[in-house]
This record gives sequence, C-alpha cells and structure tokens, in this order.
Amino acid sequence: MTLPLDLPGLEKATASSVKTRGWPSLMRTVREKQALVITNHNHPEAVIVDIKAYQELLAKAAEADSDERGGELERLRAQFDVQLASLNRDGGLGNVLGQPIRRGRVTPGKSL
Repeated sequence: MTLPLDLPGLEKATASSVKTRGWPSLMRTVREKQALVITNHNHPEAVIVDIKAYQELLAKAAEADSDERGGELERLRAQFDVQLASLNRDGGLGNVLGQPIRRGRVTPGKSL
C-alpha cells in the first residue's frame, strides 16, 4: 500500500534518526505532537501514537464497525424478507417443491 508522503499535521522522523536519537527522544516527540510518522527512504512506514490516542482510535473503530454491521444486517434482513415474500406469493415454494423434477436435454460443447 502506498501512502501519500504529505501527511499534514504529523511530525515526521526518518528511521535512521530514530535509531540515533533513541527511544526517550522518540516518545518525547510523540507526547508533544500526539503522533510521529516514521519514514524510510522518504516513504511513510509507520505512525507511532501514545497509548491514550491508540485506545481512542480503537474505540472509534469499534463504534464505526458496530454501526456499519448494524446497517449491513438491516440491508440483508430486508433482502431476505423480499425473497421470502416472493416464495410465499401464490404458493410459490410449495408449487415448485410439489412438482416432479424434469430433466432437460444436455447439449455438449465443442470438444477439446
């Protein structure tokens, strides 16, 4: 996945600078800026956030997932109800199941 290099509002640091500056410096930047984009050869590789921001992101994602699943479930339920109604109309399913199975003629395609 290719991300745009321009991530507005986020502090950036190269992977090599993270190695030289060390963990304490990295976490100080994360606490000050709330997030830090780590780049490797001028391409974003990772975003580091503090634990509070991470938990907030997880909560928002779970909430969005729940809303999306609820909407999808309602859509599937409505689709099922339409199909069920068509099967019940004019004895639909009973008529189909009550008829004997008829085999049609099979026409083979071109041979290999």
